[in-house]
Amino acid sequence: MNDLNKAIIHGVPGETARARGVMRAIWPLLAALFACGVFCGAVMPRISLGLAGAGFVLAAAFLAWAVRDGLQGINAFFKGARGEEAVAALLADLPGGYHVFHDFGCAGRGIDHVVVGSNGVFVVETKCWAGQVDFKDGELLVDGGRPDRSPLNQVRAAALSLEAFLSDRMGDVALGLLPVVCFASDTFVPGLAKHTDTVVCNASRLLSVIQEQAGRLAADDKERIVLVMEHKDS
Repeated sequence: MNDLNKAIIHGVPGETARARGVMRAIWPLLAALFACGVFCGAVMPRISLGLAGAGFVLAAAFLAWAVRDGLQGINAFFKGARGEEAVAALLADLPGGYHVFHDFGCAGRGIDHVVVGSNGVFVVETKCWAGQVDFKDGELLVDGGRPDRSPLNQVRAAALSLEAFLSDRMGDVALGLLPVVCFASDTFVPGLAKHTDTVVCNASRLLSVIQEQAGRLAADDKERIVLVMEHKDS
């Protein structure tokens, strides 16, 4: 049961990240086992002992790589899931009137968190990076280097997907939508920054970012948005 003085929570944080982590671990391992099986069942009877030994070495090396790669992949995704859970715990402290959607999927894209309140709609992309994060020349850098994927591009794409999803079902509505990149590990050195239409902050600043946003969403529109998001698959 939801506390009337707290935000209403929808969904479970980190579900998609954990599922992707498991799949990321399973596929290389299955491929390695399949290759070993093919080698043993089809190739072995036709080759010499010397070649068989070399084949076993290669198969064992492939299997070892698959296990290591799978474990690294699952650890990365599970770390992301833990970051989403930490941010979800903070969002649960938002006051009544807010709705928080975790792991919201639309248009083939998963969004870590969506917050709907009387002051707008917030799309939150959570990162749990261990390195020092800085903001320079419009880019986020971790330990001085560029990440493989830009969180700014990720959250903006997620915001566009949500906007298109809601517009398709509701028509033109002034959402007051704000993309937010949140560092669950509080490793963002400035603590809080804004680049064009996007806010970047540490988790410790997230609630103030949401509550102090000076937007306005009509009560009827807010309820319609929540209803559409609750019944997105119907």
